[in-house]
Amino acid sequence: MKNFTVLVSLLGMIVLSSCSKPASLDRSVLDDPARSSEEKEQDAHRKAIDVYTFLGIEPGITVADLWPGGGYNTHLLSRLMGDDGKVYCMMGFYGSGQYDTLDKIEERIKEANLSNVQIFSKPSDLPAGSINVMVSIRNYHDTKTPRDQLLAELHAALKPNGILGIVDVATDRPGWDDETHRLNEQVVIDECTSHGFELVESSDMLRNPDDDHSITGFDEGRHTMDRYLLKFRKVAK
Repeated sequence: MKNFTVLVSLLGMIVLSSCSKPASLDRSVLDDPARSSEEKEQDAHRKAIDVYTFLGIEPGITVADLWPGGGYNTHLLSRLMGDDGKVYCMMGFYGSGQYDTLDKIEERIKEANLSNVQIFSKPSDLPAGSINVMVSIRNYHDTKTPRDQLLAELHAALKPNGILGIVDVATDRPGWDDETHRLNEQVVIDECTSHGFELVESSDMLRNPDDDHSITGFDEGRHTMDRYLLKFRKVAK
């Protein structure tokens, strides 16, 4: 009887373990013919699918792509979320305001039929507690400071235990390095953890030991720069 009880317990642990594994993301989205050859050339360095997996992104959930640039991540996330998921694409509350790539994003949504993507201007436009995962890829450094309002709105828009994933370019210099347009990792950690987020985990998957931190985010090869990846969880207030 004792052995039977142990066996049942072990089987239960195996089932729970398998259920807790993140859903496998379809890497074939990288081959989408609607994506440009330029973006496809960046895939090996951006490691988007690996980043999404690290952040716990799964098909069918609701994600937000914060300040999406030309839409690299918006496009991939749209394909991955499918008909049951949703992607919010934030085009404002960045630097001096509205992103100048809004027309480009709108055209991309239409041309590539990214029908599950919805554009919004700022986090407060989102329904409270509606987002599973937010991603900020190499742009947190450019947001307005102090970032108190931004972080409060991001926190409010996330579901309980929702995830905020931040990728930014590393520097050895403390704080903001205007010369190289880089933000020290500790600044991001301190700001987020003092505004209702806990640091769950960090990853070295985007690190580049050959980057001596001297080139700027505007130089050629910016997608190969040394980057940190941080995973924060919303803490209930």
